[in-house]
Amino acid sequence: MLHQGIKYVHAAVLAFSAVLAFLFVRGLDEDWVLGHSALVWVSESDHSSSGEQVVRAIESFAAKHGVTVARELPDLRDPHQHRHLYLAAGNPGSDAASWLAKGYPAFGRDYHTDVHPIAEFGQRDPRGFYYVFGSPGAGDALLAMFADLGLRGQVNHPLSVSELTPVYSDGALFWSFLVVALAAVTLTGASVLLSAKTYGALRLQGKSFAELLLRDLRQLGRFWAIAAGTVTAAALLFLGSYNGLAWLGLYASVTAGIAGLLILVVLAAHAAALALTCRIEVLRALKGELPARLATVCAYLVRAPALLLALSIATTVVLAAQDVLARQDSRDAYAKAGDATAILLNGSLGPETAEMEVQVGQWLRKADAHGQIIVAGRRELQDIAPGSNLPQGEILIVNETFLAEQPILDPMGRRYGPAPRDEKARGAGPVRIIVPESLNRYASTVTAEIPGLLSPHDPERIRPTDMKTFRARSGQRVFGYDPGSHTRSTGANPDQDRSMVRNPVLVVVPNGSKYLTDNAYTAFATQGGVVFSDPDDVLDGVKAHKLQTYVKAMSPIGQNAALELRRVVNDFRMQLFNLGMAVAVLLITGVGVCIVYSRKNAQAIFVKHISGWRFAAAHRSVLAGEALLAILLAVWVPFDVWHENQELERYTARGIPAPSSPVQITTLDISLTFGLIAVEVSAVLLALAVFHRRIVKERATEA
Repeated sequence: MLHQGIKYVHAAVLAFSAVLAFLFVRGLDEDWVLGHSALVWVSESDHSSSGEQVVRAIESFAAKHGVTVARELPDLRDPHQHRHLYLAAGNPGSDAASWLAKGYPAFGRDYHTDVHPIAEFGQRDPRGFYYVFGSPGAGDALLAMFADLGLRGQVNHPLSVSELTPVYSDGALFWSFLVVALAAVTLTGASVLLSAKTYGALRLQGKSFAELLLRDLRQLGRFWAIAAGTVTAAALLFLGSYNGLAWLGLYASVTAGIAGLLILVVLAAHAAALALTCRIEVLRALKGELPARLATVCAYLVRAPALLLALSIATTVVLAAQDVLARQDSRDAYAKAGDATAILLNGSLGPETAEMEVQVGQWLRKADAHGQIIVAGRRELQDIAPGSNLPQGEILIVNETFLAEQPILDPMGRRYGPAPRDEKARGAGPVRIIVPESLNRYASTVTAEIPGLLSPHDPERIRPTDMKTFRARSGQRVFGYDPGSHTRSTGANPDQDRSMVRNPVLVVVPNGSKYLTDNAYTAFATQGGVVFSDPDDVLDGVKAHKLQTYVKAMSPIGQNAALELRRVVNDFRMQLFNLGMAVAVLLITGVGVCIVYSRKNAQAIFVKHISGWRFAAAHRSVLAGEALLAILLAVWVPFDVWHENQELERYTARGIPAPSSPVQITTLDISLTFGLIAVEVSAVLLALAVFHRRIVKERATEA
């Protein structure tokens, strides 16, 4: 009979594949419209064709090529959970064409898609994303048709393996696949080795390696039929209630692909472990002996990468936990902001981006002058004056309305408020630079860089008399209205929430003043640093200034924060699962090393014990191997930091600004490293002590 551990591995692989495929397809459904064969991104236009002409051309193209073409637009009020598809169905019998009547079959529940005839697209700007459903080559043909209309762009295939790989190669799902594969290999190898006596008995009956492997595969085949049927039935029941079996074929193919890869890895491990057991003489195998040297080498070949993988995942888990806590901490601030909303600008304008910056910037300046917006632009403190040895921190470029909403205290505890201003001379006041007391010695350096920060193309227009410097109480945490993921996070995880900024330098610019350029307003809006208190002001402003081409959606900051919190909580749970699996691999391989060693050296261990050898001396070979592994882990982080800093120095040597600041070893790195070393060594010591005691007891009884 097969060892139960082998059956458990295959059942777990099938169940895991079904779960991982569900999470993967659900993520794809939120990022892209499923079922397309190509995506055409139109980013430039010579304005020789109107929106209606483009619509008619798309309808004609779809009919001629027998494909469906769909233009995607985000929902104006809820762009992160709601989108619109405008369809031209050239093949009425296709699945995509049926969406006009039946609606889009969403795989997940968190993202809504409305489908409209493309005729309703109207006179909107034709630049943007177009999905092609049908022949993959139709994407290139569609791009050629757009070129005849004065539109230029490119063809992509987001659902292809080549384009999906770089997107998911460093995500939580990929790490889950790796750790499960590693765990499956470890458990399979251990289960086969623990069945050494059974295989020895079969070899005594004349069974060869090939016959033993075929026997195991036949038994696995019977078990597989039951396990696969159970997992399939459970998946169908779940999907039937969850989404009505939408995209079942895609889900099944992804599940089969994941399961196929994992099963191949498991079978390879099974065959390799079985080959190891067959290297032992039959009589010795009947006693449960194992090929100690090869088995130990194989265990450490798994154990060493598992240890490094566990360290990497543990760091991710801690950072993810900190991110969750930070986002939970900022929930009250987002709730207090109420209906405040940022804006999303069109990223498909090509050369017309400069024109957008001017028109949108002028509108935002007027809105600022009327007190409709909160400006909260962000920059890294070290970036404004490279080489000046400024500490890590942030600069917030804000307006007077920001001070009215967020309490900023001076050293005496008095609050800074909006500067009094004459309504007829809006924006005529000075720029106030509020520096925390802890940064007093850098105040002159920071002040000298402010003109270039506010007006990089013409810093001379901001004179020293236009600026006044003030002090703020140290240690204040200021709400920045945005997680800050658009900026480089020096010394921190750039994906972590930075809504609450500690000890920022504030550059307070009068509402609608001349100090901020139109480009600066637009740049801050692109980075989420311009927030409208009333969403209706966005709608009214876009309509009044005819900015429909440039402003594609509103982005409610409170809703976005809630969505991000949900996302990071899910990622944290997934990474916690990954860490648990990685640690399990460490424990299993550690116990495996002790099993192989104790079975091989049982007699010698007993002799050393009765001869009075100390525990460490009796087992120095195993303990030496664990010490080398611990040393590898201890030096890995310093080596990795050194290597990354060497890469950064190469930029400096070539006169190119480094993409980030030098990496430093943190307390977190040290704590996690020694924590894993403690787990690794403790597991081996405990297992070794148990096997040592068992050997002594059994041999003493026999004597």
